[in-house]
Amino acid sequence: MKTTRKIYTMLALTAACLVLPTCNDEWTEEQYAKSVSFVKSARTDVANVYLKYRSSGVASYKIPLVVSGSTSNDRDVTVKVSVDPDTLPDLNFGRFRYQTNLYFKLLDEQHYDFPNGTTITIPAGSDVGLLDVNFNLQELNLVDKYILPLKIESATGYEAATRQGYAKTLMRIIPFNDYSGVYEPTGDGDVFLVNNSGNNSEDMGKYEEEREARVVDDSTVFFYAGFVQELDSLRALYKIRMTFNSDGTLKLTADSSRINFVPEDVPSYEVTVTTYPTAPYLEQHYTVISLSYVFTDLTNPQDPLRYRITNCKLRMSRQRNTLIPEEDQQFIFD
Repeated sequence: MKTTRKIYTMLALTAACLVLPTCNDEWTEEQYAKSVSFVKSARTDVANVYLKYRSSGVASYKIPLVVSGSTSNDRDVTVKVSVDPDTLPDLNFGRFRYQTNLYFKLLDEQHYDFPNGTTITIPAGSDVGLLDVNFNLQELNLVDKYILPLKIESATGYEAATRQGYAKTLMRIIPFNDYSGVYEPTGDGDVFLVNNSGNNSEDMGKYEEEREARVVDDSTVFFYAGFVQELDSLRALYKIRMTFNSDGTLKLTADSSRINFVPEDVPSYEVTVTTYPTAPYLEQHYTVISLSYVFTDLTNPQDPLRYRITNCKLRMSRQRNTLIPEEDQQFIFD
């Protein structure tokens, strides 16, 4: 029976090849319905877009769109893109529920523009088109997180991708400079409770808090004082700006006077760069900051606590691939 079944199968395949176009040419025909989508689509979650903060405060970026299918694009495709703010409420509620202080915010129109408009043409013979956008990063308060949500409004020549998420993108805007990133404690810092006289009253142990430094401008970042975390609804109250001076010193200032922030000693930093012997195009950048400061924790307004953090050293490392021509893309974040 097995032999008979094999014979019938071979006869059926032979007949199909006689009736249909030659079997060897089947992949020359489009196997799917061609469509246009974002390369970094909402289908694969939020797309982190890292932008180098320059002295002008403006960063340029190219958003890739792609014609999908099993064969090359054989016609000019005109694609129109528009902002899609209706996407954010579902994203925020699905991710954060009722923690509204953590919600992504819609990037305001003053922080972006499309210099060549929101319509591009992907020419025949090409499967990818690039939409130019300029981001104005000045005065963008990164205590909050920002998203530019876009959708494909129309595509002439082929349809916009109909599968859920492919015709939309959720671009999270993340500016960076030479000093932004996650700083890890080296184990050298100490924490003390401070009495009303300004003296240390109790040794609270080593400072072991990781701090994320986010961009203010090309030479300034900010972090949260003490032990305050991203989940804290009052985190903005503890925002400390840290400016990197050319002489290796740091300038520390607090946005709010309520926490009575006072830097001590002379805050400083050091930057070193190493390369890999077997891959000299890869650089490892290290930034070490040394801090001592006093601040007031207002978690319980009825019983504020004053802390002193001394000899605190934090280190940030970042890898750079110098073979990548675009400077914004050389640093490896994800």
